[in-house]
Parts: sequence; C-alpha cells; structure tokens
Amino acid sequence: MKVAIPLFGNRISPRFDFSPEVWIIELKDGEAATEEKLIMSNLNLLQRLDRLATEGVDKVICGGIDGYSLVQFGNRGIDVIHNVAGEAEEVLGLFKKGLLRSGSYCDRKKGRGFCGWRRRAK
Repeated sequence: MKVAIPLFGNRISPRFDFSPEVWIIELKDGEAATEEKLIMSNLNLLQRLDRLATEGVDKVICGGIDGYSLVQFGNRGIDVIHNVAGEAEEVLGLFKKGLLRSGSYCDRKKGRGFCGWRRRAK
C-alpha cells in the first residue's frame, strides 16, 4: 500500500492543495519499505491529483481538502483520511496501528503528549 501525506515542514499540511511537498510511503507488512518526497509547489490542483494517481497512491492522509478533490480521489480509487493535524511521523504511526481516522490530532512533540481526535463544536 502506498500512502501520501502532504507536508508543511514536518507536519501535515493544513491544506492539501497548497502543500509544498508530499511524503509517499510504501508500506509492506505494516512497515515502511520505501519513502520519497515529491515537490508539489509547482503543480496545480489537477496535476497534483494526477501525480499521486500516477505514483500508485492508495491512500492520502491530509489536513483540509476541498470537496472537488475528495470526489476526484474517489474517482481514481484513492481513499482519503482528512481533517488530520500534527506531526507527520506521529500520524503515520497511528495509521500503521489502525488508529487513524478523519479528525485525528497528534501533538506529542510540543510536550502536550496527546494523540487522539478533535472534538467537534456543538
């Protein structure tokens, strides 16, 4: 399985369509077999979608994403876990354990020691 995580530094990018790079991890037996980072800052939205599909990405883990991109990923057979925030490596760890879902927030490196889900405002 190939997982793509749009990055802003070492954190999940707040917006898929504005992330300067994407970290692609190929997982085999729950562990990273290969990793690469792709520069995305020079690509428009459609080029970003096409590039990830061409790379054979199965799942995208991202922060904010627009409805059009969600539909386009679905049309390409790519699942999306969105509204995720935090350190990319921590989030990947949650994903590998099967604990990641939309709305996850992970902020252990800032001393808060928290990985979980954001509460929704009522």
